[in-house]
Amino acid sequence: MKDLDPKLVSFDACFHDGFAPQRNKEMWSPEVFHYLSKLSNDKTTYSTFSSSKIVTEGLKQNDFQAQKIKGFGNKRHMTKASRGKKRNRKNDTSKKDVAIIGAGIAGCTLAKKLIDKGHNVTIFEKNGDFDKGPSGFEALVVYPRLSAFNTPYSHFCLHSYLYSTKYYDALKTSHWNKTGVLLLDFNETTHKRFNDLLKARQDEKIFKKVSRDVASSMAGISVPNSGLYFKDAGWLNPKNFIKDLLNNSEINFILQEVKKITKTKVYIEDNEYSFDHICLCSSFESNKLIDLKGIRKKRGQITYLSKKLDIANLKIPICAEGYISPTSKDFLITGSTYSNSFSEKATLEDDLINIQKLKLITDRKVKVIGSDYGYRSTTQDHLPLVGKSKDIFINISHGSRGTTSAPISAQFICDLIDGSPPIFGKEMIKSLSPERFTE
Repeated sequence: MKDLDPKLVSFDACFHDGFAPQRNKEMWSPEVFHYLSKLSNDKTTYSTFSSSKIVTEGLKQNDFQAQKIKGFGNKRHMTKASRGKKRNRKNDTSKKDVAIIGAGIAGCTLAKKLIDKGHNVTIFEKNGDFDKGPSGFEALVVYPRLSAFNTPYSHFCLHSYLYSTKYYDALKTSHWNKTGVLLLDFNETTHKRFNDLLKARQDEKIFKKVSRDVASSMAGISVPNSGLYFKDAGWLNPKNFIKDLLNNSEINFILQEVKKITKTKVYIEDNEYSFDHICLCSSFESNKLIDLKGIRKKRGQITYLSKKLDIANLKIPICAEGYISPTSKDFLITGSTYSNSFSEKATLEDDLINIQKLKLITDRKVKVIGSDYGYRSTTQDHLPLVGKSKDIFINISHGSRGTTSAPISAQFICDLIDGSPPIFGKEMIKSLSPERFTE
């Protein structure tokens, strides 16, 4: 409860079931009742099967009016309480007019969330060709970069992964392929990280260790090492997924470059539009419209491989230093480079880098049949910029993991616009703040 912000979150009802106070004192401490009070509004109700004095005293000392009543079932007594002090409650559920600048996966997942909440959405996009950049690739792998360490980055990776896979499952889109993903144990650093993860989490609900033979059977091709298998992971066709999200009559789509924005206005070449809220989802180009610190522009190139020869039977994405993934077309994808180059064409040099990385996954012969490239917006701490800055909502810098991080970030922005309890706690909100590099 410490991580919840009373300015953003309030409980309507609380059922306190922490076993008997004498058996689990931490769940009934003065600190718990203090935070319950801070997170309550004027209509909050409270109930518990316990009728212990420590409960009624804790409630009374924190502005609740408590009473002992007849218990439920075989319980002799229980406690219920209500607020004894008036507090204002914020929750704006009115329909808003929202502008989204950028029709990549961050912008489109946010548009879907907002429309589902009943808001009016207008998307501005300057590029009519969605085949360009990472959002136009034929496949992007959805899996988490987990760590056993207790850091904001590891927390975000875990929660965004769990949220995104359920999000894609719920949409029932044909462009989401829940095949599972295999991460190979290919060097000493990876070996240590995997061992730490296996010690920290032994229930196999999210991942499990698999031997080399089992990994090869899962993958459909022979692999050189054991690894971790993520059963709920997979790959997404972002190009067709985005097209499907945009094929919604409730979205007002404007194919124009935005020249300027204010808190409530969007200016294009020959017109201006007014909105209740504006959200930037335009990657590294957002700095043309608002001054944000910490954004880095990185180039990534992928390589297309013939779905023939010895790798034709690949069933699932495999990741090592690079990755290889199936697609819905008659070719596979391997990648990706990560550089400061601004080359505006695919290069042989980057294809060779991708093939070299691929050797950690398979030593089989491959045939290159093409390549593609795009630019990503990243940050130095590898977390996206998500939140509000200068009265503008920001949802950018998802790097190479936008398919994983965009859905939960969209939910957070939607929560802020609605005035609903946010999906993130205080520490994560601070870690994702678009203004964190200026503080």
